[in-house]
Amino acid sequence: MFVNNKWGFNIAGKQYKNRIIAAGVLILLFTLGMAIDEGDYLAGKHTSVTAYLQVYSAFPLLLVYIVPFDILMKRLGQKYGLSGFELLTAVACGAFIPAAFAGEINDGFSGWMRHLMGRAYSDAWLGSLETGIVEELLKLGTVALLVYLFSRKSRQDYLSVGMSVGMGFQIEEDLAYITESGFKHVNSAFPTALDRIVGALGSHWAYTGLAAVGLYLIVRSRDDHHVRKGVFWIGCVIANHALYDTPIGNVNLFSALLTAAVVLPVLFFLKSPEMAMDKD
Repeated sequence: MFVNNKWGFNIAGKQYKNRIIAAGVLILLFTLGMAIDEGDYLAGKHTSVTAYLQVYSAFPLLLVYIVPFDILMKRLGQKYGLSGFELLTAVACGAFIPAAFAGEINDGFSGWMRHLMGRAYSDAWLGSLETGIVEELLKLGTVALLVYLFSRKSRQDYLSVGMSVGMGFQIEEDLAYITESGFKHVNSAFPTALDRIVGALGSHWAYTGLAAVGLYLIVRSRDDHHVRKGVFWIGCVIANHALYDTPIGNVNLFSALLTAAVVLPVLFFLKSPEMAMDKD
């Protein structure tokens, strides 16, 4: 049904056109991301098939966290009316849009800063801050595009789509770490996979889920208070991510504290009574 407002514009037709454009942008970014990410799974020209099989055999270990997440998202989908197609699309987009472009931007930033600052540049600190900002904003942009395309407006929609985008990013990043280390030293593939599993509890799925709640508070805000809360949560995610990538994150106690600081709010929002009542 097409509705005309007082200015004479066809609102329904305009929204349909905008969603077609959004879908086109999403497909374009997804295709480019796939082409970029392809390099993460390839080794040198003379790498044997046996080496590929040895490295790739570490991939199934990631099912340790993928399967429980899949069960959780199926339950959330049934509870909040999100289709499996929407959640799977969010996972795929998280893997092939922000993950691909974040890697290119991070590499470009590091190279530029080393050229500009020389030995004064610290990738462990300044690079970690840049990584936290770039990766979280790219994932959040992907969430925004998806919730608009799917016409999703509730807090639970933003949280679920955000968690799914983050999980896609997380899977792609973990696979890239496994192949990067494995093709250098085949015996490193399994230890790297185990290390990535250990860090999966409070990783990108939680970062992006929490940031998506912040985006919801900003976009669907009723007043400035909600906007400030939204900015606060997004800022907390960026700060947490940046600190986790610094040498501070290598200290087990601080790593555990940073993980708890991002996972607990996600659990709070999942259990919040507002989630059940929010159907706007």
